[in-house]
Formats: sequence, C-alpha cells, structure tokens
Amino acid sequence: MKLGASRLLLSLTLMLLPGLAMAGAGEYVDLPAEKGTSVKMKVRFVRYTGGTNGHIVVDIANKTQKAQAFDAKGLYFVPDGDPERAPQRLGAAGPFQVQKGNKWQDQEELKVKPGETRRLKLQVFCLDSHRSSPGSSQGFSVARDRLPKKLRKKISKGAKDILTKNGYKMPASKSEIQSHVWQSRNKKWIKLQGERKQEKSPPPKRKKLRKRDRVRQMIQSNQLFIQD
Repeated sequence: MKLGASRLLLSLTLMLLPGLAMAGAGEYVDLPAEKGTSVKMKVRFVRYTGGTNGHIVVDIANKTQKAQAFDAKGLYFVPDGDPERAPQRLGAAGPFQVQKGNKWQDQEELKVKPGETRRLKLQVFCLDSHRSSPGSSQGFSVARDRLPKKLRKKISKGAKDILTKNGYKMPASKSEIQSHVWQSRNKKWIKLQGERKQEKSPPPKRKKLRKRDRVRQMIQSNQLFIQD
C-alpha cells in the first residue's frame, strides 16, 4: 500500500508541475562558432526561466587543452516540438550572467579554462513576433548556427545603444530591445532553423491601376477636389 501511495503521489506531482518533467538539461552539442573562428567548446541547454525577464540557462564546457573565449552574440534557440505549433524562437542579446559562487555577474565575454565547465544565464529575446511566447516549461535546442552576420550585428548594436542610453540597466531596456529585435527581424525576413512551412505571409500585391481609374478612386475617397 505504501509503494502504491508513493507512485500515486509522484504521478500527481508530475501532472500538477509539468515543468519538472520537461525542464531536464539537454545533451552537449558543439557551440556554434562565427565563421572564420575556431572556438571548440560544448554547450547544453539547461532551462528557460520564462517571464518578462526570462533567461536561458546553459552550461559551457571547454574540453580542449587551451583556454577558449565565449561570446553569446548571435546564439539562438529553437523550441522543442512541431514548428507549426511551437512558440517563438529565442535569440541572445546584450550581456550574459556568469555564476561565481552564489552570485551572478554581468559579462560580455568569458575566458573558459581548459577542462572547465561554466554555468551562464543568457539574456534572450523573442525572434518571431507573430508566434506565442514560450513558458518556463518549454524545452529548447541550441541552433546549429548563429544568426546571419548582418542580422546579428544589427541586433547587437541596437541592444548596446539602448543599454547605454538607459545606464546599462537591462530591466529598463528590455522592452525597447525586444521591439528593436522584432523590427530588425521583420525588416528582411531570413529563414532560421525551426522555420514553419509558411512562416510569414507575403505582403498583398497592389493591383496596378490605369490613370483614369486612379483619378476615379481619388474622387471617391474625397482626396481630389474639382473646382468649377
């Protein structure tokens, strides 16, 4: 009876707290490197904290014999599940936080010693304005590549300008950075990993009107005034 009661309690706990069942750390994969660089480190997704100040927690492992530099710019994360129903993809921008003892410190770059593993909190922003926001129980995978260079630079520069203007305070800057990310992303849509079959609807084609029809249309909309 005691064993049966324990199993029932465990089942109820998992039903009530689905995040416990879904938030397990992922496998280590190669850290995507910028073209022209040879950073050889491993990264794994640990969890997404969710909320308005959400972070993605990752582990960075240097399994080489040399110190390696870590830079979060251009890293993005693809939600688990069917892309047709999945929430927004998340991209890193701005400084990340490094765990040092019981404290977290903001940094933009990090040297990882040979054989060392570091836990980081990456400040992330939604990349798909038309999709729903992910919850804290959502699992993610590290994208195989970083964001394309032009998009990465535009997002990074804009985020830095906004932070500088706001005294480098992320809570006061996050909403503005998020708007900048969406604006940069939507200006010229680029397909990323985890794309839907029809991710963005093409803009409606404007039918060309002959001059006579244009004048008639203007008259009907009261935009043209004819004097006697």
